[in-house]
Amino acid sequence: MIGQVIENEYEVVDKIGAGGFGVVYRCKDLTLPRFVALKTILPERAGQKELERLLREARIMASIDHPNVVKIFRLGQFEGMPYILMEHLDGRTLTEFLRGPRLPLTKSLHIMQQVASGLASLHDVGIAHRDLSTNNIMVNDAGLAKILDLGLSKGVDDITTLTSENCFFGTLPYVSPEQVRGLGATASSDVFSFGVVLYEMLTGRNPFSAEHHTAVLYNISNKTHPPLETYLPESPKGLSALLDGCLEKDPGRRTSDLLRIGNTLDKIAHSSWVEKGGEPTTAVVVSRAKPTPCNPYFNRVMIKRREDFFGRQQEVKRIYARLNATPPGSISIVGDRKIGKSSLLNYIYMRQNRETYLDQADRMVMVFVDLQEEKNMSLESFVKALVSLTQMELRGRLQMDDEDPTLDGIKRMVQRMNESGFRLAILLDEFEVITTNENFSLEFFSFLRFLANHYDVAYITSSGRDLQVLCHTKEISDSPFFNIFSIMGLTPFRPGEARDLIRIPSERVGHDLEPYADMLVDLAGLFPFFLQIACCHAIEYFDELAEGRKPNLEEIRRRYFEEARLHYRYVWENFSEDERVVLVRTIQDKNIPDSLRHVLVELGRRQYVMPTDFGVGLFSSTFRDFVVSECRGKRKSSFFGRLFGKTRSTT
Repeated sequence: MIGQVIENEYEVVDKIGAGGFGVVYRCKDLTLPRFVALKTILPERAGQKELERLLREARIMASIDHPNVVKIFRLGQFEGMPYILMEHLDGRTLTEFLRGPRLPLTKSLHIMQQVASGLASLHDVGIAHRDLSTNNIMVNDAGLAKILDLGLSKGVDDITTLTSENCFFGTLPYVSPEQVRGLGATASSDVFSFGVVLYEMLTGRNPFSAEHHTAVLYNISNKTHPPLETYLPESPKGLSALLDGCLEKDPGRRTSDLLRIGNTLDKIAHSSWVEKGGEPTTAVVVSRAKPTPCNPYFNRVMIKRREDFFGRQQEVKRIYARLNATPPGSISIVGDRKIGKSSLLNYIYMRQNRETYLDQADRMVMVFVDLQEEKNMSLESFVKALVSLTQMELRGRLQMDDEDPTLDGIKRMVQRMNESGFRLAILLDEFEVITTNENFSLEFFSFLRFLANHYDVAYITSSGRDLQVLCHTKEISDSPFFNIFSIMGLTPFRPGEARDLIRIPSERVGHDLEPYADMLVDLAGLFPFFLQIACCHAIEYFDELAEGRKPNLEEIRRRYFEEARLHYRYVWENFSEDERVVLVRTIQDKNIPDSLRHVLVELGRRQYVMPTDFGVGLFSSTFRDFVVSECRGKRKSSFFGRLFGKTRSTT
């Protein structure tokens, strides 16, 4: 489309951006000295629903004349494709602002006062936005804020939250509790989304953030946001109360008057507290430094995108085979820290993978319960989370909103699901949070076993060690609950998987690391987390390397070790004394006593020691260097006295 002239008046200059629905181009007005923006539907999305959505957005925008809402100039058609012509905005979205240094409080308040005013103008004509987020608010160089993207907007009497395909309308971290529950969005829902944006602008973090999106939804529905004073200790009087009113869970009790909210923000911004220099200086600032734009290895947490997941295909097929069985089978995934347990669970949960591997994907309900942040969870909280997440997953397929958040309620819910032909898979990340928690008695685990024995219910759990070792009572560890599980020990990558992780992402960004694969494996071994770190530093180094200069591979090694040594220390300190003895004796090329042979076998299974051309060695050269440095630094301790003193003659 670039280079074409629309209706002899607008020359398409370049593409501004594209989303899942439409694409926006920058156009030069050939009759007036200005640029305009042209929005049309992506060709592959040009169905009847999308056409109706574009027309709806145009009608909504045309009905609004407010300085803080983007203006529309024309609705037309070009080569059979409808388009909206609107004002072109030079500026940055709030998402972009949040990636940089924290804005002064007065500027954040001024921006959000304008957003409140623009949103109020929508509500005045009976329109709810339904997708207010930091990505849909732009601020120009003069400080003028504009609300964008009204494509999800509807009259407040004509709103649903989920499509028949069970997809959310709205941007996940900003939806309201009632949208999560499927009760429909209203103008009050916009106020909640506004409160989330305001919280982010003031603190630099989302109030309901979590690693997995189901945990975000649970937090939105059930958890109170951290008090503003947690991150902004010297916040102005009245600001915290205003924010609490916006983020009230019950829409009937939530603050509703956006003009009043805007006026309050304006008063706070111009209060004597601010004018006298009360700008907060002690707020906890959350770092939002951007990674190298083209570096695909920067991620250090659970992998969320399907295309970023590598390896584990044998494990994936095995898990889905168990879920396809009748009845479905349960699996306990056991592996060391940072081995990829959460990423594997999330990959199993992804809808596209379910449709690929499951025989009847539409009849399998999958619930992902993220327990990482729930160290002291109560039984009531767990049951409430499980019921609400299951109801959310079922929405559009089976109405289940009337069940109580109790064990009996879970039983009735599962019974109704089975009677309707549905199976249930519950994915429990870091399940040791439950097994070590005194709030969960033997009765609870017996109940879970009952469900698996009598209905089509399976559990996929992850934990750092065998679950029976991680129980808070022997009575629980000896219970038959654990007999329902097949154990899957998650270990480092196979060599081919490691090479795929090195080659494919680097090829995508034009920095093929395949020629350096042997060097990277020598640095990091086959552990995916350490390989991510090694590849990340390699990409950054080659980005900085002047053209024509020979690479200094020792510099990559130095950068890698500087980051990895912190993780090596955690690994080392969590080894048992016997495990450390075996590792040190392996470095010294000494025989392992028969009494420690089982330890060597277990370290080999977990691939901390690996076969070499000369016997066995540690999984990477840098980990070997780390262990050697630890030995040298602590040789005088009784532990290292054992290694370097009495044991020296034992060969």
